[in-house]
Amino acid sequence: MTSPFDRRLMVLSVFSVLLLAVTGYLGLRYYEQTRLLEQNRLQTDRYQQDVLTLRIDLQTLLSAESSQLAQLALQAQQLASQAQQLALYRQVLAPDGGAELLLAQEDIIVLAEPGLFAYRLVLLQPTQTRHRVTGEARLTVRALQNGQSVAFTDEMLGVSPVTLDFRHFQVLTGQLRLPADSQAQTLELQLKLNNKASRTLSLNWPVSDNT
Repeated sequence: MTSPFDRRLMVLSVFSVLLLAVTGYLGLRYYEQTRLLEQNRLQTDRYQQDVLTLRIDLQTLLSAESSQLAQLALQAQQLASQAQQLALYRQVLAPDGGAELLLAQEDIIVLAEPGLFAYRLVLLQPTQTRHRVTGEARLTVRALQNGQSVAFTDEMLGVSPVTLDFRHFQVLTGQLRLPADSQAQTLELQLKLNNKASRTLSLNWPVSDNT
């Protein structure tokens, strides 16, 4: 017959075994959960690294494409400019009998400030001659203002007269400012030539919006 002490000892032994088993099970579960969490963290890190690499590759491709497009646009602009220069040189080297003076190129560009424009004009003598063209050129813009036709002189436009001295061509560049509430229609280049009759060359204003 077992004594109460022996029964307590047996119960404690069984409890210890059960506690040890539960502790081992919980420890194993904790280890498994820790291992899974570490695996998930590593996978997340790899995924983030892959995403970062893809973003860098995409940015590199977009940057390269943008650079190529910019280069193509620049090349197209250069080709257009070269074509204009070639046409200009052909006119310069043309046989005698052409116009005495003409505007070979006309560029008027709208600037950021309202009413302000940049201009580039090429005055050409398209004949083979040794005589130089000398004199003075002044700009005038004919426009509509408040429904009335007006002429803005170079002083009103903020443009200084240009001294002419060339044999084949001369480039006239600068900026002009149109008065408010005006709509330009034509630009005139008034030429006061030495030893020649004065004349006026005109062109239609190429910009529809004067603001």
